[in-house]
Amino acid sequence: MEETNPIEETVTASPPKRNSAAPFIAIMAWLVPGLGHFLLRRWGRALVFLIAVGGLAITGYMLRGNVFPPHAGDGFTTLAFLADASSGVFYVLSHIFEAAGPDVSKAAGDYGTRFVAAAGVVNLISICDAYEIASGRRG
Repeated sequence: MEETNPIEETVTASPPKRNSAAPFIAIMAWLVPGLGHFLLRRWGRALVFLIAVGGLAITGYMLRGNVFPPHAGDGFTTLAFLADASSGVFYVLSHIFEAAGPDVSKAAGDYGTRFVAAAGVVNLISICDAYEIASGRRG
């Protein structure tokens, strides 16, 4: 009886299949936090990311944090806009929640600005995770 070497079997194994829908999943994950995981049938992660990003963004808006516009004067403002816009639909909804405008003259407004930016960064992590799962790089 001939023995097979398990190391040779793993070397000759084919690479995991790539999903061509991975960019679509990433775009959906950006538009609505958690939607990428929802489409991948990762219900728990979808709910966690939706609640985390939504909670951070809405809390930041309620604290009257600053939401940065797309036209920026310097590099830091551009980075702040990119962080804010990364929260997807919550960036669009910011004008509804932030009807009174930002108030960074108080500590709450300053914290609110950080909460809004953190929402975008958490959604970026969600987008990367959904893309990795959809492309077959992670399980």
